[in-house]
Amino acid sequence: MDLVQRRRAVYTGLRPFFNDQDLSSALMLWERDFSSKPKFALNVFIARCCTTEALKEKRGEMLRAVIYAMDLPEDQLLPDPQQLIKSEAETKAEASHQLDNVTAVFVALLTAMLKKYDYATQSGIRNFLVDSLVKLKLEARNEQRIRAWLSGQSTQLTANFSIDALQKLVNLAYIAMCQYVGPVKADQFLAQALKEVEAEAVSRKINLRDFL
Repeated sequence: MDLVQRRRAVYTGLRPFFNDQDLSSALMLWERDFSSKPKFALNVFIARCCTTEALKEKRGEMLRAVIYAMDLPEDQLLPDPQQLIKSEAETKAEASHQLDNVTAVFVALLTAMLKKYDYATQSGIRNFLVDSLVKLKLEARNEQRIRAWLSGQSTQLTANFSIDALQKLVNLAYIAMCQYVGPVKADQFLAQALKEVEAEAVSRKINLRDFL
């Protein structure tokens, strides 16, 4: 793999674990200190990225995710993060976008659901949702935005959606979860995710059952 492909693999592997700022720092660390080193140095790289107890608990999963991404075909990697740098105007527009309460709770819920799974399973569920977007019959621009968010090409969802569309997405995610772990485990993970976002839903005056 050349430098760009390896950077894309690191980005693909770490994307589920970090916020934008920490992910940017991790990528800069990799490019500066580890991009020219052999694959076994990834263990040291991941250790240096895990700066909190919560991250340290996921160190093994992160390492496996990056190694897994290193072996993926090029067309399954996320785009080069350096190519995703937006113009100042675009960045300001996205930063100023406010999700409505329903969409914000959906983002929190789906994120909580996905975090129950390892990287490979998360990717499978995301791909299933992306492939199913056509069923929602969304306006083209909104479909493009949620497709970018689900696929990891965008770190923020920059459009609002109806409760009907969001309910369908949650149900589709649940279907994918059942395919991976079976309905009993999927029910447990869904219940845990609902509990985790309950406080935010209450603060935004959203009934979580509307998504089910």
